[in-house]
Amino acid sequence: QEVLKAEGLTKSFDGKTLFSHISFQLQASERVFLLGPNGSGKSTLLKMLLGKLPFDNGIVELGAGVKVGYYDQTMSELVSENTALEEVWRIHPDLTQTEARNALAAFLFRGDEVYKPISALSGGERARIALLNLMLSGCNFLLLDEPTNHLDIPSREMLEDALLGYEGTQLIVSHDRYFINKLADRILTITPKGPEQSPGPSTSLTPPTKGIC
Repeated sequence: QEVLKAEGLTKSFDGKTLFSHISFQLQASERVFLLGPNGSGKSTLLKMLLGKLPFDNGIVELGAGVKVGYYDQTMSELVSENTALEEVWRIHPDLTQTEARNALAAFLFRGDEVYKPISALSGGERARIALLNLMLSGCNFLLLDEPTNHLDIPSREMLEDALLGYEGTQLIVSHDRYFINKLADRILTITPKGPEQSPGPSTSLTPPTKGIC
């Protein structure tokens, strides 16, 4: 049931401590949000958990059979020359055209929209492709860095439904209070003294009605 165990994680850059004494555990099927002010090291911590960045001190242990998927808010892994359909096939070549198009339709790409090149997509559309590929990956532990950035209201609702229906464990960095309130089982907040833990919000916020999230 233990998906991840982190003990005493410390990270410094150029002699300045970004954070220290970060310890926490994640259990199977939990949705945990990682909060903190800008510059507190949230994205850095995700990359450390992934092994993309070294840590100065501490231990990270993954549970048996854990397969990790990562959503990077920069979406740097998308191939700009590919169409939306080709980008899904690049990551998931075993899908039939019907399966790929059905998956794209669930993420709001319908009709000829599947033939639009990645380079012509909006930030929100690129985010939907990256999130779709992640949801199709078969990973049972998702690390999501600001997944609602760039998303319009229909895209956000689609993402919320997908994550609510996802049975694996999720560790999510976000500043979106409504998104946090709707999904969080538990909250970890990075502070100068280490992480503070609290249960997820118990009341609902009114969803936004306009604008880009």
